[in-house]
Amino acid sequence: MIAKYMIYFTVMAFVGYIYECTAMTLWLGRWDNRGSLYGPIIPIYGVGALIGSILFRNILPDHTPLMVFLTGVIGSAFLEYPIHYLIEEYLHTSYWDYSRSPLNLHGRICLPAAIGFGIAALVIVYVFDPVLIPWIDRLPIQLVNAAASIFAMLLILDIIFSYKGLQSENPRLDAVENRINKTMTSFAGRYLREHEGLDNVFFAAVDWISGLFGKNPQT
Repeated sequence: MIAKYMIYFTVMAFVGYIYECTAMTLWLGRWDNRGSLYGPIIPIYGVGALIGSILFRNILPDHTPLMVFLTGVIGSAFLEYPIHYLIEEYLHTSYWDYSRSPLNLHGRICLPAAIGFGIAALVIVYVFDPVLIPWIDRLPIQLVNAAASIFAMLLILDIIFSYKGLQSENPRLDAVENRINKTMTSFAGRYLREHEGLDNVFFAAVDWISGLFGKNPQT
């Protein structure tokens, strides 16, 4: 069971990374690597998705969409705030900042983002889980155990190297990361030029949603 949870966590952490990078690349009009680690995952997404999956499959099997949405909204705040605080306190850095968003608390959480996570909870519970969980269940147990062990080992190594990277520079890892970012910057720039206005449409949509709360996020 733990091995299956590890695979689920890794997949959803990767999905979160893809979502964050795509959203912010469209927002900024250029490639933006949102990962907090060297690897293409954002652990907080994996943790949140895993908690939600366990909650709604095992503890609250008779959930409603409204219950899922509100849990995503409230749960994301309870998850983001302490994690942000711990990152600031012990790593002396910050991976997200909502200080310019409406209805924020110390820049660590804000209502628009919480609503976004509520919508994400609906997508995870009603779109991803019905496909992903049966797929994992069908995998041979030997493959599950092997994959989970590899994912866990890579995650531990990634955390160690990423933490060391915050404390001191690592020329080799920095060179690899810079090369990847340059490649993705070139690709994202070419894609956005070919789909002119796509990033502006995304920005306008988010700006309009934020405007509903009485404040422009860019002011």
